[in-house]
Amino acid sequence: MSGETASDMVRGRLVGPSDVTDRARVQRVGSRFVGCGLLIFTAGLAPVMAARSELTDPWWPPLSAALVAGPALLVIGATYRPSVRKLTGLATLSSVAFLVAVALWFVAWDGDVAPDGSWWSVWLVQFPGVPGLLFGMAGRSLLAIGHIVVATFLAQTANQIGLAGHLRPEFYLGSLVTIALNCVFLAVAVVTVRTAGLLDETRAAAVTAAATSAAAMAKENERARFAALIHDKVIAILLAIDVGRPRNGLGAQAATALDELDRRDDELPEATLGVDEFAQRVRIAIAATDDDVGRELSISRAPLARYPRDVVSGMVEAMCEAIRNTRRHAGAGASRLVVGDFRADRVTVAIADDGEGFDPVRVPPERLGVEVGIRRRMAALAGGDAEIRSAPGRGTVVVLTWTRDVEG
Repeated sequence: MSGETASDMVRGRLVGPSDVTDRARVQRVGSRFVGCGLLIFTAGLAPVMAARSELTDPWWPPLSAALVAGPALLVIGATYRPSVRKLTGLATLSSVAFLVAVALWFVAWDGDVAPDGSWWSVWLVQFPGVPGLLFGMAGRSLLAIGHIVVATFLAQTANQIGLAGHLRPEFYLGSLVTIALNCVFLAVAVVTVRTAGLLDETRAAAVTAAATSAAAMAKENERARFAALIHDKVIAILLAIDVGRPRNGLGAQAATALDELDRRDDELPEATLGVDEFAQRVRIAIAATDDDVGRELSISRAPLARYPRDVVSGMVEAMCEAIRNTRRHAGAGASRLVVGDFRADRVTVAIADDGEGFDPVRVPPERLGVEVGIRRRMAALAGGDAEIRSAPGRGTVVVLTWTRDVEG
């Protein structure tokens, strides 16, 4: 069953179809407004039309009304259709029909003039430029100006003849005011349509830029994933290979690395893991990286202790990098330990050794293991952080923490 409510149906009938662009929406509403204006002028000036019907043959008043109202009805009807692409054609029809209505007045005129004191002898003189606004809504400014000028002077000429039987040049000064006033409304219409079009272009450019940025970011993330994988797994495995029989677990690490290289980066970012699975991944990673490392894991049993998959992967990889660093740099005979604390809103994993130690401040940025494998990897996680505590001769402690965002 459709989810459309009665109010939605009524709104659809009154407002018309939804438009994809702001320009089309402005053109639709503006054209409907102009069409309704022409109908209102026709109905409102009916008394003037009837009062001056004695100046023309009987056929002209109804025909002139039809020539104005007919195209207006077509314009209004067109604004309820899915597309307003035929707006220029409708504007042309309305303009030509108005000019024909004025021109036919000269044919229908019977030679009489309006009573003294009258202001109008032709009802069309009241709004000669309104049909031209449809050209403005269609983006045809020159055609709009052309209609306004021609229709205004033509209607004023008919009006002067109907009032005095001849032309009075001073009356054309009023035509200039009428033209200027119509051009103000035309300018508003043109600027509104162009502004809406500019907004559409800006929005399209923003969407394109966002898509390009997202694609570039995806490529960069994939490149970073492979770089980290090569450093953390491939290079680490190659460095661990000694002459003779490979140590236990090295084959499993190699197989895992190959699986990671073959895997597409298509894990859903919103996927979560429970606390037990998180801790189990830590145990497996410790054993696969170096089975000589001790571990102590404290697990909170909070019912909501679930963690984003990228947090789990990031912390496990950073931990493995820290373990590899302790194996390489702690020195022979150093004891190593991994301590983990898993809570609902905070996870802490500490990798400690009592080896040679170093000065963390003097670690150069190009040291991929510390800078990229640990610090940047944790910094890339929302709520992630890495702290390295060490001093020459006093061992090293790497503390990885993740704090759940308040909204998460």
